[in-house]
Amino acid sequence: MQLKLSAVIALGFLAACGGQTALTSVDPALPTGDPRQERLVFNECAIYFAAVAKLRADGRSPSGDPTRGCPPDAAGRAADINPMVSVPSVSPGFPQDLYNRMVARGVPTDLANDISRSKAFWDLVAQRDSALGGF
Repeated sequence: MQLKLSAVIALGFLAACGGQTALTSVDPALPTGDPRQERLVFNECAIYFAAVAKLRADGRSPSGDPTRGCPPDAAGRAADINPMVSVPSVSPGFPQDLYNRMVARGVPTDLANDISRSKAFWDLVAQRDSALGGF
């Protein structure tokens, strides 16, 4: 009986953790440990740190911990998350995945919408496309 209870608790813990979005890989085409992958993760984390700072400056809090799993030094990287005047709409693929990750990590949708129109967001999309294209 004790073994079954332990298994149920372990499965419950794993299920609870399964909903969290860890930064393990920005793109499966780039292996973990690849310097390009590390730059993508670092720059994505810089966006999360900037989002948390913006929320705090506005007297708000994220609904989760957007920076969990991020390298702490990404907090020192500037990320311009202010919306630009003219930007492409969030398209399927990586831009949509990135937007969904922001919301899943606790960035409120209004801020995620602004960030998805920012220089930092589209620079990250371009950086990812460049890394995969070998440019």
